[in-house]
Amino acid sequence: MFQVGNPRIRSFGKTLPIIMSLAMGTAAAAPVPHLDTTAVKSARPIADGGYMVPGFETGHFAKAAEANLRPDKVLPARYDARTLGLVTPVRNQGACGACYAFSSAADLESKIAVDGLGSFDLSEESMKSCNYQGTGCDGGNQYVIMNYLATHGAELESCSPYVDSNLSCSLGCEARFTVLDFSAISGSTVAPTAVIKQYLLDFGPIHTTLFAGSDAQAAWRDQVSNHDGTGALYYAGTDTVNHSVLIVGWDDDVVHAGGTGAWIIKNSWGTTWGGTCGYGSEGGYGYIAYGSANVGMYSSFVKEFMTSDSPSTLLYHDEGGYTSAFGGLGTVLWGMGAFSVPAETRLHRVEFWTSDATVDVDVYIYGTYSGGLLSNLMTSSLNNTFAEPGYHYVEFATPLDLTSGSDFYVAVRFENQTYQYPLTADGDGPASAGKSWYSFNGSSWSSLESYGVDNTIRVRTSNNAALSVVDRGEDEPQGDPVPRSLMVDGAFPNPFNPTTAIRFATAKAGPVQVTMFDAQGRRVRGLANESMAAGPQQVIWDGRDDRGLVAPSGVYFCLIEAGYDARSIKLALMK
Repeated sequence: MFQVGNPRIRSFGKTLPIIMSLAMGTAAAAPVPHLDTTAVKSARPIADGGYMVPGFETGHFAKAAEANLRPDKVLPARYDARTLGLVTPVRNQGACGACYAFSSAADLESKIAVDGLGSFDLSEESMKSCNYQGTGCDGGNQYVIMNYLATHGAELESCSPYVDSNLSCSLGCEARFTVLDFSAISGSTVAPTAVIKQYLLDFGPIHTTLFAGSDAQAAWRDQVSNHDGTGALYYAGTDTVNHSVLIVGWDDDVVHAGGTGAWIIKNSWGTTWGGTCGYGSEGGYGYIAYGSANVGMYSSFVKEFMTSDSPSTLLYHDEGGYTSAFGGLGTVLWGMGAFSVPAETRLHRVEFWTSDATVDVDVYIYGTYSGGLLSNLMTSSLNNTFAEPGYHYVEFATPLDLTSGSDFYVAVRFENQTYQYPLTADGDGPASAGKSWYSFNGSSWSSLESYGVDNTIRVRTSNNAALSVVDRGEDEPQGDPVPRSLMVDGAFPNPFNPTTAIRFATAKAGPVQVTMFDAQGRRVRGLANESMAAGPQQVIWDGRDDRGLVAPSGVYFCLIEAGYDARSIKLALMK
């Protein structure tokens, strides 16, 4: 089913048809692609917790993230994102299995703070009630929520206040923030402690899960429920996770029954649970030993978002988002989606879910698909890579103009690192007829309709000449040249040619590194590596690489690192 904008029609519990027609005769049938049915959705009672593990295979996620570990990265013995103003106040989910909505909202709220827009209270109510699967108080996971935040966006608590019971969806409020990039650090295996620490330093607080007890493990449930924030929770069992929280820091010296070292977690059980864990006066935080109770499974974070200042329309067929993976015959597979636009607009981005870290993602936009063949290539973006599984996008430096009523076709070649089901698929929404295909070679295409799924290829359009990913906002006190944490003002001008000024402010004097990367994460230019004073700073990029060569037009990222604090901004070099 084709969707423009926000999902309002629900389709629940659809069984995916897995039976495939095989060639008859004595000769062996050619291998055929199929859906990965290794993982199954959680079916435990909601009384045992509100986090439901995803119904797709995730065992390889932690390995992909581990490959990004930088051995030279110095990790402090204690780190607490609250001291940098990167954590919003503790909320209370009440008598409702909505921890998954609260941890997801907390994740995005912290990312907004990391990017310098200040403190926002996002609506968990809209997230739990209006996600396509309609999970409500019956439990869910961050993939359900991130799909909602990509297709609809996050509303404010003041407009859509939380109620700890199942309510009907109401989409009458403005969506203020849209998720553009969401990355998984781990799935059904616990991510290494050093990996989570590094991601926390680089990107901000991390969504994670743990086992919080059950009727069968009532003693542990009571211990978690009564935790006062002193010492660290420790549980040696390997029960399936059933609760989600936000990791905001760690302390290597906290003592527990299994040794030393614990995460600092932000819970959603109000401020009377837990304690302060060594900072401030607000309760609601707790210590839990590294790896204890499977903490560290299903860890993830929001990497990039867009504000409502940049109006856009998302075209998609996969109402439910990433619910399965398709392939089984190698690490390479193509997907294609057919789209049309009712009015003149510009194509800015192609968005999609990936089932693994990728070796290569190539995107092609065609104007014609006839007789099983694509023709009239309109634009392309090649050699894109993504370091983690999750929700990602490819942006075109020059948006593609689309005329009213035009049809176009988006073909994407996915090459995974190891996982042999490269094409993500949605089996919760109704399969679209003649809109979603797969291919082994990008030339011969087969419909996904008979499998009961759509691929997750999407298109974001806007009448604007450019889409801003994030603006600084006005929540940092004005007139104070020294911020509480590293603050990025932006790049001026942006887009630019040939020179732009990157402006930021450091919280304290110390070493600062400013580095330019291309859209594939490859280093382009080191702009600064020196000690800087606290306060406003400016670095100039002249559009050249480390060799002095002129960089090509395209999207670039500037990473600013000041001690343990890091921020990144996106720039567009247009010639």
